[in-house]
Amino acid sequence: MKILLINDNLGSQGGAERAFWELKERLTERQQCHVAVLGFGNLPCQTKDMLVLPALRSQIAKLLWRLCIHPFVYRKLRRFIANYQPDVIHLHNIKQYTASLLYALRDYHVVHTVHDFSHLCPTAQNLHRDGAPCATGIRAHCFWQHRVKYGRLTYLALALSFYKTRRRLLKTVRTFISPSPLLADYLEKNGFSPVITVPHFKNDAVIPDFQQMSSTDFLFAGSLDTHKGIFPLLEGFALAVSTIPNLVLHIAGTGPQKDTLIQFAEKLKITQQVRFVGWQTDLTPLYRRCCALIFPSTGLESFGLVITEAMNHGRAVIGANRGTVPWLVEDQRTGLLFDPLNAHSLAEKICYLARHRDVALTLGKQAREKIIEKFDNTALLNKTLQLAYIPSSN
Repeated sequence: MKILLINDNLGSQGGAERAFWELKERLTERQQCHVAVLGFGNLPCQTKDMLVLPALRSQIAKLLWRLCIHPFVYRKLRRFIANYQPDVIHLHNIKQYTASLLYALRDYHVVHTVHDFSHLCPTAQNLHRDGAPCATGIRAHCFWQHRVKYGRLTYLALALSFYKTRRRLLKTVRTFISPSPLLADYLEKNGFSPVITVPHFKNDAVIPDFQQMSSTDFLFAGSLDTHKGIFPLLEGFALAVSTIPNLVLHIAGTGPQKDTLIQFAEKLKITQQVRFVGWQTDLTPLYRRCCALIFPSTGLESFGLVITEAMNHGRAVIGANRGTVPWLVEDQRTGLLFDPLNAHSLAEKICYLARHRDVALTLGKQAREKIIEKFDNTALLNKTLQLAYIPSSN
């Protein structure tokens, strides 16, 4: 079986990209699978089994080429796909040259892993302006509520791109893959069909270490962007520090709000307790040191790969009580849930685990047990092959 994997950004290492490369590696291990890769990045290249085209950097250009077909890019894509002759094309994120890409995929067997809420909301966050999650995905009655931080003209342009892309996807894709039941339910309610739920793989090689765990150390890992809840995170942590001064928060990641976040930490007078460690290719040393991962996203997450990674390391998760987080984090059993819009709620959970190391250990061990029980990598790959890659007889 010849499989072509496509992602919009082959140079970044976010959760979607990690899931993409993990899938490639596991498919390649199967003798019956031959895998090629297509996408966009900062280092263009082309081989028999890989095509990387220059990525767009301008937000205006990205929006333009989501709406319009780029003739040069379209020809490149079409030629590479025709030469490879895949049995299955597996789409992941498609926010680069979207119109050209989807048009080039016509007449092929296409499946699509949906990594966020971008097919349900023009801003991809599926939130209303008051910060509350939308229960349905965008509808006429809540159209303007999804605008959130954007100006009217920008939002209308995003909405136009959103509806055009969704219409083309429904014509092109045969099977949609969701990493969580919540996102699958949203997709089905919005006309995407069929939808199968296949969670992301867990790391098989993790060996939990509880000896180095400090009850006063906590970890955030992810993009430093507003929808990740990083500013409420610092507010809640500052409140916790006012009660337990020797707390430490390790922030692993980078992003557009990094400098503003550093200034905010200075304003809150917690620079001695917050350590910005940058992007880490291996978080193992931080997992071993910290007693819990904090996952404070205010935007809806489709999965939360870092959550399962922390649980696999035997660490409790203090997670925002929205989106898919409650599906992964069972309150009082594998972690603690808090209101992401209430800094006092987060501070309370941090202080509780800092004062009760035994509870943090128990939650972490139970989190590890859940991951082992619920996430079988072989079964997940087989489900993808059988339900998504093999065309239905109907």
